[in-house]
Amino acid sequence: MAATTLGVIVLAVASAISAAQKVGFEGQKRTLAAIAVNDLLSELSTLPYNQLPAKDGMLQPPGEMRSLDGAAYPRAFWAVGRSVTVRSETLTDPSLGVPVRGVRITVEARDDGAALARAELFVPEPRP
Repeated sequence: MAATTLGVIVLAVASAISAAQKVGFEGQKRTLAAIAVNDLLSELSTLPYNQLPAKDGMLQPPGEMRSLDGAAYPRAFWAVGRSVTVRSETLTDPSLGVPVRGVRITVEARDDGAALARAELFVPEPRP
């Protein structure tokens, strides 16, 4: 009887540890994904306006992320990939009614199964 009880307790503890490790890993992936999205959005915001549309469709699969200048990301990012969408858009300032043309940049980080983080930035078209 004692051996059975001990076996059940050990099994329950092992299951709890396994679940905690899985939750911890998912949290780590989401944190790294948020960092990766923020990094790429920051890099894209430094490019000249006319170069932004060329980044539409950019895809970096999990484990293959690089900065725009080609530097590889640390191994800790092995489970995270990211993509870029650049779309022309016109926004209207609600208080002034002034249309502003530009592009909306969307960066999304994913693992092999789902989206982990996403951020957007509107870049207005420069005045001639």
